[in-house]
Amino acid sequence: MTKLQNHLTRLFAPLLLLQALSLHAQTTQPGTPPPATVPCDTLSGNTTGVQQRLNQYNGLIYGRDCVVLSADPAEDIAQLINGMAENTVILLSSNTVPSVTTPPLVADSVTGKTPVNYLIGNEIVLKNGQLIIGAADDGFEIVISVQQSYPKEQMVRVGTPDHFQFGETKDCHISHVTFLPFEPKGLIPVTAIVLAECYNRRLVIENNIFRIPYWTAVDLNCKKPLDASNNETRTGPGLLFTNNTVIGKAIPMLVGGELTPSLGIHISLPAIKNQFRRLAIIGNTFLGKMAEAGEFILGPGTRLDVFRNIIKASNAGVTYLVLVMGGYPLQGGLAFLGHNDTDVEPPLFNLAGNQIQVTADAIIVNASLQLALACNHLQAVSPWKQLPQLFGLKAVNPLPLGAECEEPTNSSIVMPATTPYSINQIVNTWAAINNSTATACSGLANLVGQFFFESENCSIIPTPCITDRNYDAASSAPVASISAPVASISPALKPIAISGLGVIITLAILLIL
Repeated sequence: MTKLQNHLTRLFAPLLLLQALSLHAQTTQPGTPPPATVPCDTLSGNTTGVQQRLNQYNGLIYGRDCVVLSADPAEDIAQLINGMAENTVILLSSNTVPSVTTPPLVADSVTGKTPVNYLIGNEIVLKNGQLIIGAADDGFEIVISVQQSYPKEQMVRVGTPDHFQFGETKDCHISHVTFLPFEPKGLIPVTAIVLAECYNRRLVIENNIFRIPYWTAVDLNCKKPLDASNNETRTGPGLLFTNNTVIGKAIPMLVGGELTPSLGIHISLPAIKNQFRRLAIIGNTFLGKMAEAGEFILGPGTRLDVFRNIIKASNAGVTYLVLVMGGYPLQGGLAFLGHNDTDVEPPLFNLAGNQIQVTADAIIVNASLQLALACNHLQAVSPWKQLPQLFGLKAVNPLPLGAECEEPTNSSIVMPATTPYSINQIVNTWAAINNSTATACSGLANLVGQFFFESENCSIIPTPCITDRNYDAASSAPVASISAPVASISPALKPIAISGLGVIITLAILLIL
């Protein structure tokens, strides 16, 4: 490994120096001021796509101000959007502005439609109540890509790491946009398309297409403590992630092999307690190569709904984290992580109507949590990975989720159960692949309650489990905090700084894209 590092350092050091000097020497040209907003109901002379979105979101945008943008290859739309006021509806039309000075960057279309390319030279900071809506005409798709020498690790940011901004309560929306985070000359790779931190409103991400960058498409990551049950107006960050398509595509490496994205979506809210009906992952499709489709870390008493998602992913390959840190992320479909404080209520994960087809473990559970399982189809090498096995997994009554089994896959509407359901109507199914002999209960070691499958019911006799103190699974010694075991078991929980070798290897990867 030392010889490889020395070889890469000698090979790419001059390129790194030139790129760094170029980035440092760049001066930001003053952009055009943002266009004037007008009341949404007074917009006239609209393109077909804009009018369609105005009609579609009529109730949502009523009483707001709108602005319609056109794609200009010489314009940084992040600068335009960041100069707009709160509560503004930003419509990205499929109109284009010809440029004689800057050749247009031809984006890689995901849908087969003609891409209309909007470029950002810096991150978009989404303000309270702002909506970004793609409004393409038929046959076109709105694409947001990064300009050359893009300086940030994310494309869109929501919230701050320091406080919850309790005075901001208006929902933010990102809809009908294709995000392509790659460009060939950047020193810093995009690690997350949307980075959402601590805020006090709801973020709605719907009907978008994400090409996963090196880390994850959407990262909701807030470490500030909050008891969401204390004040109904101070409930912390909400997220509705619905009807999106998330695509993992391996990136060829100059040194050989391929680089696999780490995660489709990542939620880490370990210090937020008792949050109810604020987090939902519904009706999405995860395709291609990725270590995991989703990884979710919740605090005591908090709930997450994961309904009617389709996951068809290959988990094989080297990830960004392996290159930069030498650590291996979890591999599989969905990972649910709780905490090891048995004196408080574990988080609840509702999993219903999902199709999980992966090449590793279908469901990964870590530490103490509650899981309701209804009408899911699991197809993998193993249905379960339970880490650490010392902490109990509690199976929750799945019958209240029966209505989710009847909803169409692409629906984002959560309907309460109106009729009683039987166990036969909500059973899960399991199919082993790659000559695996795993059964529906393989991998479970400490389960309280039952999971119901067509082939068998899982009711594992628990191993001796500590219930009155916090214990580390490896040493059975008391631990100082709930975050220590999580960090040691799963290195894929948070973005990390890029080492010198990581930068060199990353540049090598980017230079050949």
